[in-house]
Amino acid sequence: MVEALLRGFLDQAWCERLDFSSLERVGNSFISEDLRERHSDLIWRVRLGRADNDWVYVYLLLEFQSTSDPFMAVRLLTYVALLLEDIIRKEGLKPGDRLPLILPIVIHSGRGRWRGPLKLESLFVPVPKELKRYLPRLTYLLLDERRLDLNRPGLERNPTAAFFRVETNDRVEALPGLYHQLQALLPPGDSALWRTVKAWFTRVIQRFAPGSIIPEEVLEEAPMLEENVLRWQEQARREGRREGEIRGLQTMLLDLLTQRFGRLPSQVRQQVEATASLSELRKLGRKVVRAKTLEAMGLGSSEAS
Repeated sequence: MVEALLRGFLDQAWCERLDFSSLERVGNSFISEDLRERHSDLIWRVRLGRADNDWVYVYLLLEFQSTSDPFMAVRLLTYVALLLEDIIRKEGLKPGDRLPLILPIVIHSGRGRWRGPLKLESLFVPVPKELKRYLPRLTYLLLDERRLDLNRPGLERNPTAAFFRVETNDRVEALPGLYHQLQALLPPGDSALWRTVKAWFTRVIQRFAPGSIIPEEVLEEAPMLEENVLRWQEQARREGRREGEIRGLQTMLLDLLTQRFGRLPSQVRQQVEATASLSELRKLGRKVVRAKTLEAMGLGSSEAS
């Protein structure tokens, strides 16, 4: 997936020099000198070839965001600094040794546009020209999923593009087809990857059908997935209508009680708002007409609210 991300969405010519056979994940946690742990989403490294056959590592710092963060550059500066300290310590770098390049990449999946500045120095107050050289500098690469051309030539077989298509899709009926397109592009034998993908896709479905329980076997069969996705959505619609009806009856009942008995005790309000049964709310509504007291309706009393 990381190789597909770089090949598909970084157009720079230097990507052609990367030795993807050396691509490896290097963790995502750092312990600073004061023992405070910081987390980044994903960190990988890959070797960059030189004409003299020497190698330097490029570290890829991937951060996934669903909302825009105006101070993302500051957060990334912290991650980069801690990662460099970690590299110095683990690699045993000595005076004269050079540090590797760290490329921060932010992947944004939110609906709104990303508003955070890409350059750290743009966050600082204006300073005299002579002091600008002392401003810390960091620039990150932004991949805004909903602003990428995911259907351009060359991305048909790119699994990262297929992943982005699922993430940015707004039509529940399109989910099964998009999922199985992604499924066809991923290596079948990587069980850890598939567990991650299935957990992620379950969360995607639950955006359309909150509260749905998705058995793992449903994700294996295309017809079963198509049938269940539509059923889950319809179930969510029904539950949403029912919740709306309950809230409407609660409001109407409180209005009727107030008209009949005046200002209501807080205990009565809480009792009505806690009643989630449509039949019970309708029964209380019928009692309002003939009951002479709140107690006769089975509702408690306390000081009025």
